[in-house]
Amino acid sequence: MNPAGVEVEVCMDTQGKYFVRHHMYWCIAHAKKNPDPVYDCIIDNLKILANNRLSTIKWAGHDFRFERIAFEDGMEVNAVLLPLRMFEDFICFRAKNYRGEPPDNECTQLGRWLENRSLQELLDLPPTLMQMATKENL
Repeated sequence: MNPAGVEVEVCMDTQGKYFVRHHMYWCIAHAKKNPDPVYDCIIDNLKILANNRLSTIKWAGHDFRFERIAFEDGMEVNAVLLPLRMFEDFICFRAKNYRGEPPDNECTQLGRWLENRSLQELLDLPPTLMQMATKENL
């Protein structure tokens, strides 16, 4: 999907829950597609964000861990899966607190879009309506 003109890959697990891989967050927030798990301190940085930076206690204590995930086409990757709402909270926090260069980057664009909406709304639409909605940016 492409809300606000920003590509967002959303995954669904076998129980029907939506997640976003940490790679997607890192790409939007830091403009880096494949962060190094050790050098970029992925787990530690996600814990700091969830436990100390967000205003909500909802995500405090979340168990961040790398998991092996398989896509329908057979590709497998190691990723930290962020619940969809957590991903949205992270993007909104980042957009409000770190302007980046240029100041109107993908993170701030998506953060503004998420101020009054949720990606869940697009996922609940039938596929043809979702394509129309993302093209029009709702």
